[in-house]
Amino acid sequence: MKIESVTAEILRYDLDRPMADAQIDIGARIIVLVRVRTSDGVEGIGEAGAFGGAEQTVKTIIETQLAPLLIGEDPRMIEHLWVQMYQGTIQLGRRGAMLAAISGADIALWDALGKTLGAPLYLLLGGNARTMPAYASGGFYMPDKDVAEVGAEFAGYRELGYRAGKMKIAGADFNEDVERVRAVRAGLGPDADLMIDANNQYGPREAIRFARAVEDQDIFWYEEPVPTDDLAGARFVRESISMPVAGYETETSRWGFKALIEAGAVDIVQADTVWAGGITECRRIAAFASAWNLPMAPHNFAGAVSGFANLHLLASLPGAMFFEMDQNPNPLRTEIVTNWPVIDAASRVSLPEGVGLGMEIDEAAVARYRVG
Repeated sequence: MKIESVTAEILRYDLDRPMADAQIDIGARIIVLVRVRTSDGVEGIGEAGAFGGAEQTVKTIIETQLAPLLIGEDPRMIEHLWVQMYQGTIQLGRRGAMLAAISGADIALWDALGKTLGAPLYLLLGGNARTMPAYASGGFYMPDKDVAEVGAEFAGYRELGYRAGKMKIAGADFNEDVERVRAVRAGLGPDADLMIDANNQYGPREAIRFARAVEDQDIFWYEEPVPTDDLAGARFVRESISMPVAGYETETSRWGFKALIEAGAVDIVQADTVWAGGITECRRIAAFASAWNLPMAPHNFAGAVSGFANLHLLASLPGAMFFEMDQNPNPLRTEIVTNWPVIDAASRVSLPEGVGLGMEIDEAAVARYRVG
């Protein structure tokens, strides 16, 4: 068995109602879909992270830099191929678009392996659980979205059956954000887990000030309170507040997360398979986190493939915590697959039992949103 082709395509959906977190304005949902085809007729599908207008760069890297390193190789030799991609591009970049491209190809290789062996990926990875607890992720900023609306939003998630939810902070006036947190807590109810996400926007002292202003709201975790590279600041925040710190989704590779963990910057590790190096690298990150007795709760925002990849990874880990279920409009998740997971009465999602990632792809929907 050999790899015959490696291709990438850009899918885009323009939002009717643009939104923002504290870091970026989001006017569209964009993913880079990766396909690895083998001589045995198997097609593995992956997804590469693509934020900040980098989607064309990521696609170009996959097709001009990674494809030549993969074509002709045995697709089952995933560890070998990861090293080949990483070392083969060592002078082109170690983070950002380069590692996102590697992530997409790696996920596609794992999907192909599961299809070749006829087994769901989470079982091939070791199989720790068949269901995972999930939380509703929302609370983004919009120009006409007030405190009452964000509270009602999370009341709606509770009505859907979610027992946990995450909201955005640090994108509005300090006092307004405090009121937003209180409104969301009221919407979710006192017995639900509430997470807050600052998307790297506070300085250490402002982050601590905000934590203390909302600590009476029983915050389950405080996500990315300061810039990812501020390890000393991140540790200072973590040691100064009562709530656990989660992060940092914007970090990549085992070396990046090694630095975060050794600095004492996090209580919960949030590597995302589409940014941090794929399933292969996130397993290494999880192993290192486990040595520090830290749980994994991957960031999960982009498209359907990234969701399936993160879900399978989580279900293979004994130190798994939560699966993030983005609630914002995104047909690149809800239309290109026909079997996107739904929560049960216990606010959990079941692992797909189909082979590989277990996705049921609607190719007509893929074609509908393809822009490159």
